[in-house]
Amino acid sequence: MRPNVDLFLIRDSLRECQETTYFSGKLHTFTARLIEVIDHVLQNEQSLGPDIVRAFASHALSANRYLAGSTTKESPYEIEYCLQAVIPKWSKRDCLITTALTDERDFHFRPTDPWAFVKAALPNYDTAGFDPLLVQLGVPRVYSHKPLYCVPLYHELGHFVDISNGVTNLSSLIQRPNSAWDLQHRLEHFADLFAAAYIGRCSIRALEIIAPNNATTTTHPSTADRVALVEDFLAGRSNGLIPLFQTCLQHLGLPPLQIEYAAPALAPAFDDIRTHAITSKSELHGIFNAAWEYLEDALDRRSAPWIAPNSTIAEIERVVNDLTEKSIRNASIRERWDNGAAP
Repeated sequence: MRPNVDLFLIRDSLRECQETTYFSGKLHTFTARLIEVIDHVLQNEQSLGPDIVRAFASHALSANRYLAGSTTKESPYEIEYCLQAVIPKWSKRDCLITTALTDERDFHFRPTDPWAFVKAALPNYDTAGFDPLLVQLGVPRVYSHKPLYCVPLYHELGHFVDISNGVTNLSSLIQRPNSAWDLQHRLEHFADLFAAAYIGRCSIRALEIIAPNNATTTTHPSTADRVALVEDFLAGRSNGLIPLFQTCLQHLGLPPLQIEYAAPALAPAFDDIRTHAITSKSELHGIFNAAWEYLEDALDRRSAPWIAPNSTIAEIERVVNDLTEKSIRNASIRERWDNGAAP
């Protein structure tokens, strides 16, 4: 497909995004500005040349995919809200969480920075300082409203923090990797530790369930090695790569990896099938591990008073995920109300 034809199609898709009711104000503004740049490129494609048009179309296509994914009622708004609360500590740029729904069990982070490209490759277009960064995350469609099953997104956000700040790259200068595998493995270990800092052991518990016996590969450490490092971190043991990553963060002027969550007591509310009133950002992240523990206890011991003798696993899971989702939603609505924004 010719790149200018692609841009016409992407522009039409972005215009459709703007018409949906499921769209935040910041994403709406981002989309409007991106459409303006597309118009600029189409008007100046002869002077820009095909390579620039093609490269820009690639950035625009990627952004469109995740912007479109963030406009449907299937989008995981609750966990997006939780992840958005993490970002200010790790990036000086305005960052926007966007999601694309995947049909397989595929959680991922895809880096793209269309405004950096615009500033570098389109010198005649004035961005007027507008340069929000899209954090593009993939979410399995089947899990989109199952917040407990979306905890791997904290791992993917860890990749964003790592790549955007160059943490693992710096680690290779401070301590030379033992092999080509080693550097790739560090990327995964940092993301694991980042996720554990915010949501505790459920971050690695999800991995134990999805891939309990995975051996070491060229791209990933073994599950056993990943679990061991996270358990060291959560126990306060500075072993393995932990001190190296902390040194890198210090050199980069970033905060250290540390426990960012507090464990809320969910049983008083969840036992009565009521939502839990989240009182702080640390509880906002901590609800995931607490709800995982509540769910596993409910499944293994059927201890919750609302569980009937004939309750199925699916029914129990649905109730706990639903209570978790609504607890987070209530917290987001209260925050917007307190800030004077419409819910």
